Amino acid sequence: MAELDPEELCADDPEREECEAFIESISEMSDMPLWDVGAAFSALLFLLSIPTTIILWNGEDRDTALKLAWTWVAIHATSQFYLVHSYMSWIDDFYDSIPIDDMAWVSLFTAIASYGGVLMCELTMAAGLVLISYKTRPPTALEMPSAFHISDE
Repeated sequence: MAELDPEELCADDPEREECEAFIESISEMSDMPLWDVGAAFSALLFLLSIPTTIILWNGEDRDTALKLAWTWVAIHATSQFYLVHSYMSWIDDFYDSIPIDDMAWVSLFTAIASYGGVLMCELTMAAGLVLISYKTRPPTALEMPSAFHISDE
């Protein structure tokens, strides 16, 4: 994106200043650190998913597998909220540069939809992991006496 020259691209535009501001804001987005951080989080999640999948598939060490799976979900949630927050910071500045009064509603809706989407995704993954944790728990030997049956003792 460094090769984009706003003055050259907007030379023929009747609203040159607005065009240049738009090109500069798009260039700012491409220079944001969220791309590098996102790639780092993705690499970490990929590397963590290999042992997690193998241990979960074998089913021999339930506690370690669940700890790895919960760690994966926590790292994924952290990365997604960071990325959405970084993107929303940029998009708010971008919407502020647009000279339309109704952009505040668009910005609010975008923020609610973005954060809400990440929250729903993470809660769905956590719910699946809770179900797996519950269904794979070892049986207990604790027997509760029934108050409805008479015992022979």
